[in-house]
Amino acid sequence: MRINTKLIVKEGKNLSDQELEIINNWRKKEFNSKSIIQPLKGGDDWKKKYFILIDENNKIVAFARLHDVNLEFLGKGYNILGLATLISIDRGKGHGKKLTLEMKKYIQKINKTGIGFCNKTLTEFYRKCGFGIIPDGTLRFRYKNDEDKLIKDPWGGGDVIYLESKDGLIKEILTHPNEKVISYRQHW
Repeated sequence: MRINTKLIVKEGKNLSDQELEIINNWRKKEFNSKSIIQPLKGGDDWKKKYFILIDENNKIVAFARLHDVNLEFLGKGYNILGLATLISIDRGKGHGKKLTLEMKKYIQKINKTGIGFCNKTLTEFYRKCGFGIIPDGTLRFRYKNDEDKLIKDPWGGGDVIYLESKDGLIKEILTHPNEKVISYRQHW
């Protein structure tokens, strides 16, 4: 039986308490996340885009979010979209794929580079959804903290998924495989 779903895109400031509870509980369950999403005015989560797929009973069946991320590569700055926290709650029904394809359309429509990190077990899923893959790409990213210290990937490696735009960042990353990408947002 096919389940009808509807996509809702909201800024963090517009998430209901119930939506926040579901998102935070599933982030903890799936990723062992210790951070809590709390959209406070002027805070990081306030304007972040949340993609929520709901069924005909208005039940959340999948969700994800996009971050604005500033990167530096070979001395040049880039503002990209970071794909994060894609979770399909009601699995095996195509909700994750539908949500991913909707996010892909959004990213392509605004013509920004989109980058995400994934466990290698999910790489083929993203490839089938039309994303480019940089194998072991997370090893190339470094987070620059407030003290200007570069921090390596603490998760032990994974692949990078991407959607390329006209900014040329992905082409540069692929052309210079030994150079590190500097992020001003910790592994999103």
